[in-house]
Amino acid sequence: MPVSMSSRSWVAIALLVGPLSGCTPERAPVPPTVVGPPPSIDAEAIRTHVAFLADDAQQGRAPGSESDPRVQQYVVEQFKAAKLQPGFGDGYSQPFEITDGVRLRAGQETVLDVSGIAIAHAMVPFSADSVAPVVTRLVYVGFGIAAEGKGTGDYAGLEKKVAGSIVVALVGGPDDPHLGPANTRAATKAIAARDHGAIGFVLWDPSAAAYPNHGEAADLGLPALFVGKPGSAALVEALVGKPKGADPGAAGLKRGHRSPKPGTLQTPIERVRLTTANVAGRLAGSGKSERVIVVGAHMDHLGMGTDSSLAPGEHAIHNGADDNASGVAAVLEICKRAAATDVATRPFDLVCIAFGAEEMGLLGSKHFVQSLPEAERARIAAMLNFDMVGRLGPDGLVVAGAGTSKLWPGLIETHRGALTVRTTDDGYGPSDHGSFYEARIPVLHFFTGPHEDYHRPSDDLDKINFAGAASVANHAFAILEALEHGAIVPDYVEVARPAASRGGGFRVSLGTIPDYGAKVDGVRLSGVRKDGAAEKAGLVKGDVITRIGSRDIHNLDDYMASFAEMKPEVAIPIVVLREGKSVELSLVPQAPTPR
Repeated sequence: MPVSMSSRSWVAIALLVGPLSGCTPERAPVPPTVVGPPPSIDAEAIRTHVAFLADDAQQGRAPGSESDPRVQQYVVEQFKAAKLQPGFGDGYSQPFEITDGVRLRAGQETVLDVSGIAIAHAMVPFSADSVAPVVTRLVYVGFGIAAEGKGTGDYAGLEKKVAGSIVVALVGGPDDPHLGPANTRAATKAIAARDHGAIGFVLWDPSAAAYPNHGEAADLGLPALFVGKPGSAALVEALVGKPKGADPGAAGLKRGHRSPKPGTLQTPIERVRLTTANVAGRLAGSGKSERVIVVGAHMDHLGMGTDSSLAPGEHAIHNGADDNASGVAAVLEICKRAAATDVATRPFDLVCIAFGAEEMGLLGSKHFVQSLPEAERARIAAMLNFDMVGRLGPDGLVVAGAGTSKLWPGLIETHRGALTVRTTDDGYGPSDHGSFYEARIPVLHFFTGPHEDYHRPSDDLDKINFAGAASVANHAFAILEALEHGAIVPDYVEVARPAASRGGGFRVSLGTIPDYGAKVDGVRLSGVRKDGAAEKAGLVKGDVITRIGSRDIHNLDDYMASFAEMKPEVAIPIVVLREGKSVELSLVPQAPTPR
C-alpha cells in the first residue's frame, strides 16, 4: 500500500481508516441473503500462499527484479489450477515498463572530491545526468529547508553564498510540528537548492550506510549524490579544511559554512528501465450479463528497501507478508471458491488480477484501467480490492469505499457474520481501488489496519493472522456471491475526496488528484476533488499542470515544491495544457481540513 508522491507515512494510513462512517449517502434496500453452503476459504490455504510470496527467496517482490517473474508465474499457476482462463487475450500477463532508479553510464564513474580528498558516496534517483564535472565550493545549509519559499528557513541570508555552489544538506528536519514529509523529502531539498542557484547537491546522513536508489524519480535538473556514514569524515574534512577528530557528524558546523577549496561533483548516469506485469485470469459467467466484477490485490513489495521503507538505511529483505502477500492470498482463494460454484448462478464474468508496481504509485492498476477501451471499462460493475488483510485484531476490519454505492452498506452489514466491521465512504486512497474509482466504478477496499511492521523488514510470516485473513476473504466472497446470485449492478455514487489534513506538511489543499503513472512534461490530473479548489478554478480530469505561480511544473516534485509559494485563500495563477492548448486559470488554495 503506497503513499502518494513517494513519501510513505502514517498520514496516508490515517486518511484511509478515518473518519469512520459518517457522511453516509442514502442507503439502498438490501437484496435477499443468498441461502446455500457457507464459504469454505480456510486459514491453511491462506498460509500456503503467504508462505510462498513472503519467503526470503522472493527477495521482497520488487517490480522488475529477478524474483518478479517467479512471483508472477506462481499466480498464473494458481489461476490455471482454479480453471480460470487467460485475462489478457490468450495470455495471463500484461507487461508494462517502469523506471527504477539510476545507473552509471557505460565506462563512467561518479565523482565527489575536494582538493584531492575523495568522499565516499552513492547515487540518488533524482539526480541529473552530468557528463561534465561541476567544480565549485561546497556550502553547508543545515537541513536545507525553505518552507516559506526562496530566502527563508535554512537559506535565510545565504542566497549569494549558495548561488553557483554545491549545496550540502542533512536528511530529515528539526523537531518542528509545522514541518512534515512535504518539507523534509530529499527531492524537495534538492529543488530548494536549485531554486537558490546551486549547481550541485549533496544529501548527507552521517548515520546511514546508503540511500535507496529506487523508484520513478524525476530528473530535478542538477547533479546530486548521497554521502552516508562511510564518507562523513571526509566530507567534514573537506568542509572545514582539516580533519575534525573522531566525530564525523555535523555537530559544530554552522549553517552557511563554505569549504575553503573547490570540490568536484560528477554524475554520468541514466535511468533504469525495467519491465514488470499485471497477472489476470478470467472466470466466464453464464452469459446472461455482459458486466464484469474485478477482484484484485497488488503482488509487489519493497525488495531490499526503497525510499518508501520505514526502516531507512536498513538493507534487508522486506518480505511484505501483510503488505501484500495477504491480499494476494485472499484473491486467489476467493477466485478459486468462485470457480467452484455453479456457473448458472454467475451471470457476471469475474476478472481476478494481481497488480504490479502498486508500491511505486498504483502503476499496475492505472495501466490496466487506462489500457481498456472505453466500452470495456464501462462493463466493469464493481471492483473489490484487498491490501493488508493479514493482521485482523480487536479493532476488526476496515472496508473503505462503502459510500461509492448505495448498495454497499447493506451488503457489508448483512454478510459480516461475527466480524467487527468499520467503514469509510471514500473510494480514493493509497491502493489499487483508487484507479478504478477514478474511472467512476464502485469499489470496496478490505484492510485490517496499520501496524508497527508496516514497510519494515519485520512484516513477516510469523505476524500473520491466517484465520483472520480467511474470515475477511469469506466476508468478501459472500458479498461477491450476493451480487452474482442477484445479478445486481451496484450504482455509482460520487463521494468527495477528503482534503489533506493539517500536520502533513502542507499548508494548503488544492483538491487535485494527480496521475502518478503519467509520462508527461507536467502533472496530469486523473480527477479533481468535488468542491475543492481545483474544481472551483475550472480544472478538469485530463488537464496537465505546467505552471503554478512563477514555478514551471515538469514533474510531481516541482508540483509539491510549489506548495511553499501558496497561501490559503490567496489566488494564484495556474496554467494547464488542455487538448493541446495552454489555458490559464486562477486558483484559490483552501486551508487543509483539521482532523
